[in-house]
Amino acid sequence: MNLHTLKMSFEIETTAGCVLKPVSLHSIKQSSSKNISSSEKHFKFMTDSIVGLQFLKLIGFKKTALPDQKFILKAIETFCPYAALYKNSAHRLASEKLLNPKKTTPNAAQFEDQWFSFWNGLNFDVNFDLNKLSQAIDIISVLETEIGSAMIYNTQLQLSEKAIDHLNSFYSFLFHLRSLVAIDHNSQVDDTAFESVKCDSISDYLPKADFTTNDALVYWQFKKLSTPFIDHKDKDKDKDIRIEKLFVNPMQRAFEQYNHNACVLVDSLPQDYLSKYSNTELENKLHQVQMDWLLGTPAGLLFRVREELYALTHGYDKVFWPEASEQSPKHATGLKIDFELTESDLRLASAS
Repeated sequence: MNLHTLKMSFEIETTAGCVLKPVSLHSIKQSSSKNISSSEKHFKFMTDSIVGLQFLKLIGFKKTALPDQKFILKAIETFCPYAALYKNSAHRLASEKLLNPKKTTPNAAQFEDQWFSFWNGLNFDVNFDLNKLSQAIDIISVLETEIGSAMIYNTQLQLSEKAIDHLNSFYSFLFHLRSLVAIDHNSQVDDTAFESVKCDSISDYLPKADFTTNDALVYWQFKKLSTPFIDHKDKDKDKDIRIEKLFVNPMQRAFEQYNHNACVLVDSLPQDYLSKYSNTELENKLHQVQMDWLLGTPAGLLFRVREELYALTHGYDKVFWPEASEQSPKHATGLKIDFELTESDLRLASAS
């Protein structure tokens, strides 16, 4: 049986360190055939293939035949979950009236113009200089300044479908690139029980989300209980002012200092949404909102991209794997990846 097959080889150049730092990706060769059946084994989560496929998409399919382009897009849809996760999470937020996908955001168009101008100016071909990507951090930070609020738990920012598609591909490339470094790192450690590193598409960006949920519930109770003392409408106005000055305001500052993410989470949600659930229901809702914000909003997507860019620029051990910073430095090396995909691989993945 003739199967369309895509073969690809690429090499990731790195610099030395406790954890290797990728600095460039070079596509060595890419070919297709209709008479080859795949026998290559892939990493369990198709990490090798996803990096290569997203790389080809991000450089605009340069030197890629049209039949291969269609096959690559189908393979990305099959193997990479982030576009589907984004759609499902965004739908849940919209059904709760926490997200309005049709609403336009001031500065969003300007951000997209700057983003794609930067991206197209890189002129990536078969060589992908990863050091140049650090400039994208500043573009995201400028947007954050202009919209006047932090990216975390922001559900108001909206971007075009074109931008979302590009950023999902970019994030997927960055995350799975880090995963390849993790696989190589773990293959060289002396004690896998204590020295291995891991990648997690949730806790890497929102560590201790359950703790944040619990802190948010306490903060919400504080906000409800303190509300009568900050209105100053009753006959005990002077007493309320004293309570506000000596108790409410210091407590507010303490919450913001020690439970910052919990405060931002509660303050970003409408009060009628918070009020309509019991504490048990609200606990589940606050946890789900965190996950859906991270996976299904433009702000959550940019938040993930920026974290990956920080780590790519400053070192994975500085951002994601501080426990590895005490390990012995590894020599710079090139990580060579070869993979082969056929239509049967796509069918098997779809059926599983």
